[in-house]
Amino acid sequence: MNPNSEFHIFRDSRRQVRAAELVAHLHADLLRMPGSARLDDILNALLRAGELECALADGSASDDDAVAASELTTFLGQLAVTCDAEVVPHNARMLSAACLRVVRKIKFTDTVSLSTPEGFAHYALHPLDYADLVTRVKIRSQVVFVVGIRSIGTILSGVVCAKLRQLGINAERTTVRPSGHPYQRHCQFADSQRQAIVRARNANAEFIVCDEGPGRSGSSLLSVAEALEGEGVAADHILILCSHEPDVSSLCAPNAARRWRRYRCAAAGMTRRLPASAECCAGGGEWRRYLLGAPESWPAVWPQMERLTYVSSDECELLTFEGHGAYGAAAAARNDALSSSGLGPRYLGYDAGFGRHLMPCGPSLSRGLSSEVLNRIAKYCAWRAREFAVTHADASDLEQMAQTNFAREFGAELENFELGVERPAVCDNRMAPHYWLGYSDSQILKLDGAIHGDDHFFPGPCDIGWDLAGAIVEWELSPDARESLLAHYRRFSGDDIARRLSSYELAYAAFRLGWSKMAAASTPEAEENARLLFDARRYRRILQRLTGYRTRQSSPLRAAARAPQARETSAAPELL
Repeated sequence: MNPNSEFHIFRDSRRQVRAAELVAHLHADLLRMPGSARLDDILNALLRAGELECALADGSASDDDAVAASELTTFLGQLAVTCDAEVVPHNARMLSAACLRVVRKIKFTDTVSLSTPEGFAHYALHPLDYADLVTRVKIRSQVVFVVGIRSIGTILSGVVCAKLRQLGINAERTTVRPSGHPYQRHCQFADSQRQAIVRARNANAEFIVCDEGPGRSGSSLLSVAEALEGEGVAADHILILCSHEPDVSSLCAPNAARRWRRYRCAAAGMTRRLPASAECCAGGGEWRRYLLGAPESWPAVWPQMERLTYVSSDECELLTFEGHGAYGAAAAARNDALSSSGLGPRYLGYDAGFGRHLMPCGPSLSRGLSSEVLNRIAKYCAWRAREFAVTHADASDLEQMAQTNFAREFGAELENFELGVERPAVCDNRMAPHYWLGYSDSQILKLDGAIHGDDHFFPGPCDIGWDLAGAIVEWELSPDARESLLAHYRRFSGDDIARRLSSYELAYAAFRLGWSKMAAASTPEAEENARLLFDARRYRRILQRLTGYRTRQSSPLRAAARAPQARETSAAPELL
């Protein structure tokens, strides 16, 4: 292991799917779509079509199949833009029929690789936010050539192209996949794309580059803009559309600031497409103010990575972004199950990508641990392993994450380390005391249980041992309390997890250590930074205790800023 490598906290959510399965789902979506075409139904089909187009463009499909998939995304983008502008789109039936004809042309059936469009799944980017953006920027030509960066730029380019056409502008689009090191991507166009670029350039077109981001480097967007310049397009004819305005001085790509300033740029910003009751923004950790009281007792958050959250003006509803399309549907189904079981707060439904909950109230369980609480945690984990079970989970990436993070912190390897998988499920990944509210010993609710076990952070679907380990680590259970938890869980589930659990405690603590340190490095606000560093020190101590590892070198965290006094002096909860 290389102790100088970065901490590993983001997982590869790419998955393998049969193209025939994707086409079948799309065909079913289109058949169910009524003539009046609800916008949510169209967006669901649009996201599936964009994923299919992206997969076929990246894979070994024929040109005919790839072109058909591209046409399908374009048609559905047009249908979404039309439906957004009209209560009952006059051409909805015609466009739906066109989509069905196109999807039936796709014959490719092999396995394809799909990556999650993170903006649509996690970061509250609405597919039509870029249609709104197009109406706010000055388009300098009646001819526009749109280049989407795969993967999410595939869908964004379809929406942008459709909106431009609705505005009477002659627009066409293509997509590209930049390659190379994440901080120094390069883009190469195919011959057919070069020919299309030349035609557009000769027509004095404006060129639009679409993607989410920019990320830490800005490299992907820059690589496409510079590749267009390499094809003879003038820099002042290139417009970058992205989700947020970057601080160009902080971008990691070589000479990023100088390169970025060569082009016009417009950012979509925070979505304005919200449920009607989403009135008071509680993102960036502000939800703690409504649920946990005084800031002195707040747990740490990574503000930039928090889900977008709102509270209704009467403070009766809590709304959290769950995802668009199939991603939101999966989270909504889990929230509905949690609510129906009585384990989670009342779920009011799904609206515009957000899950709506009745505002939970009652004290968090941060200050005490009873036998009933242990019983509830065990029952919850057993229920979750059963209700949110998956057919398969591979622990190899989790093992690699734990090894990488341990080596990064201690310069040593975990010996004989292996994560067994016997009860694979979509785990909760939020087991700390402040995610539990206790009205009484008989009514204890689990908060925020639907969206974090299968997002872009670890663990992804894995053995339920991850959640039990999370409870043990976060509650800092004594040996007796730990045995009591496992006995309760064994009684509810029939799963004798003890023999495989220690490795999950190590993996969980290694993940949280890396997460806390990376979050602290990107969080300038002093009080939040102190909370994160306090947690990092705590996870480090837990890893040392679990492994018996001691280093003679002073910990780099030891001299770091201390957390607020209430956090620093609070004792680990004891079994009452």
